[in-house]
Amino acid sequence: MKKIAILTCLNANRVCTGAGCLRAFNEKTGSFARYAEDGLRLMAFFHCPGCGIAPAQDDGTLEKLERLEKIGVTCVHVGVCGMTDARQNVLCPTMAELVELLRQRGIGTVLRTHN
Repeated sequence: MKKIAILTCLNANRVCTGAGCLRAFNEKTGSFARYAEDGLRLMAFFHCPGCGIAPAQDDGTLEKLERLEKIGVTCVHVGVCGMTDARQNVLCPTMAELVELLRQRGIGTVLRTHN
């Protein structure tokens, strides 16, 4: 069974309920279609630390990454809200740094959760 997490933009949560991400997860559409035949478990739904905050310098973010490792998350799906240009899959600087920290810890990443 695959253990994944969803990462979204802190600022986007002012207007976002997460419904699109969760619908795609539940229906195995968007970036979750790849798991249609596999067992899949959503282990965490978390947010970046916010614009201008360096994830590598943020104790809360580092604690989140440790927790993801401890619960066995193997892949984090990054919401479209974490991109400055969704058509080109360009991550905002904070998300880009966070994705790099995840990869350094051996946790894979997939850009986008839904279209």
